Order: sequence, then C-alpha cells, then structure tokens
Amino acid sequence: MPDPSVQDLTPDQAPALASPALAVTCPACGSRPGALCTSHSGTRTRRHDVHRARTAALAATG
Repeated sequence: MPDPSVQDLTPDQAPALASPALAVTCPACGSRPGALCTSHSGTRTRRHDVHRARTAALAATG
C-alpha cells in the first residue's frame, strides 16, 4: 500500500514512484513496500530515486 503522504504525487513529481524497487522494504531507511524512501533523518521523501540498498534487496528476491 502506498504511503498516504505521497498519494497525491504523480510520477512527474516523484520519478521514484515508477521504480520496481518499491516492491520491497528498504533496508536503509525502513520504508515499507509501496512507500518512497526517506532521507536519513526520515523527515523528507526521496522523490527522484531509491537507496541502492533497496535496489539490491529487490535483486536478491529475484
């Protein structure tokens, strides 16, 4: 389920929403599947990319 705080964002506003890595939990920031990654402090969403660790976690599932 997507993060409610980003429900109104479009892929134009947050290109990371199109990332296949959103299918898994991010080991770097703890964002759940469907939610954008957050900054290290957890206060801002990363709209343009996901953590490398999340991409690696997705690769490990395949």
